[in-house]
Amino acid sequence: MRHLLNFPQIIKTPRLVLRVLAPTKENAQQIFNAIAQNREFLTRWLEHFVSIQSPDDVIAYLTKRQEQLKDNKGVCFHIFCNDDVIGRIWLFRDKDNTCEIGYWLIESVNGHGYMTEALLALEGELFKFGFDKIMLELGSGNTRSENLAIRNGYKLEKRLPMASMAKCVGKCDSLIYVKER
Repeated sequence: MRHLLNFPQIIKTPRLVLRVLAPTKENAQQIFNAIAQNREFLTRWLEHFVSIQSPDDVIAYLTKRQEQLKDNKGVCFHIFCNDDVIGRIWLFRDKDNTCEIGYWLIESVNGHGYMTEALLALEGELFKFGFDKIMLELGSGNTRSENLAIRNGYKLEKRLPMASMAKCVGKCDSLIYVKER
């Protein structure tokens, strides 16, 4: 099993840069600003943003993600467009050759193909690195994420009844979409 410390720490696309960030005050402030300005939008599907109340909370988050990387459990990238943080995309190793991807974007950039671009770039690196299967777990009713998965060749593998909770819909099914090499 290859160690994720050997996974690229920067991935570039035509419009974006995906970058693993160190837990610095400057990085934390930039991420916190993006979250704070989009909190209502982001918490509709991802309630963990409620607990991010200061740049120090972001430093703690980034520190935890660095530990996951060192422990070979995951890699977290922040998505930049023109030097501005517009989102995050991360992977968690499920098994040796299987991982799950999670993501978010700020509201103003939704619908412009940025997440498709970031997802495809990360997928390409994952398959080159030796992963065979990528999973996305979505709350049922999150049509933007469902459309992203389908548009990019993911297939619905299973539905977990009432396994998720989202502010905008309450208790809902979790949908597991997969893409294999």
